[in-house]
Amino acid sequence: MSGSMAKWFVKLSTYDIKYEPISAIKSQALADFMVDFSDDLRAEVEIEAKQLLEEQNVGRWTLFTDGVSNQRGIGLGIILKSPQGGILSHAIICEFNATNNKEEYEALIMGLHLAKDLQIKDLQVFIDSLLLTNHYNGSYAVKGEKLALYLQILKNLASEFETFCLNQVPREDNAEADALANLGSSLRIPAETRIPIIHILIPTTEDPTKKLKDSHNHGETTDVAAIEDPNSTVQR
Repeated sequence: MSGSMAKWFVKLSTYDIKYEPISAIKSQALADFMVDFSDDLRAEVEIEAKQLLEEQNVGRWTLFTDGVSNQRGIGLGIILKSPQGGILSHAIICEFNATNNKEEYEALIMGLHLAKDLQIKDLQVFIDSLLLTNHYNGSYAVKGEKLALYLQILKNLASEFETFCLNQVPREDNAEADALANLGSSLRIPAETRIPIIHILIPTTEDPTKKLKDSHNHGETTDVAAIEDPNSTVQR
């Protein structure tokens, strides 16, 4: 043991090592901190947090929604895009029956609730339902008590945004929300189940090492981990 200690002493002596004891935090220091964190300071912190949240929500957000009702079930698709390009997407399974464009209302109302929870102020909405759009702008009369109730809920939510715009687009321009809605109408899985979206970079018939060599030869940057691990996922 003494021989080992001597060897370690020789090795460590080449370094400039200083001993500094750990100082204990006095109870008075904690008391001083609590005093410094007064109500006035708490108010300033809340204002700063609010400003940070407002900065994140500066700019116009876009919302795409779609609803699907068929013999398999009812599904809703929601895609919310931030001004910075971030995306929130949801495929929703409805455990109830709905027809006559009610699923379109459900998808739009769910999307507005999501935007409201994020404290979004400026929102532009795109849907492919001409009927719902004309219901909202007053071009079409609403028939049926249930649809009239849906429309009133929609208008109440829309009024809570500082800027709100509802636009009808062709179905091909709303393909992502439509795909999520179809996914929701087809799946019957537990609510806690998560389904990642897997991006496969190359087909299984190609040699991943050849792809990597070719990219290096052409000066390209390639995600090596994604090539080596075919199970790598990117969840939107």
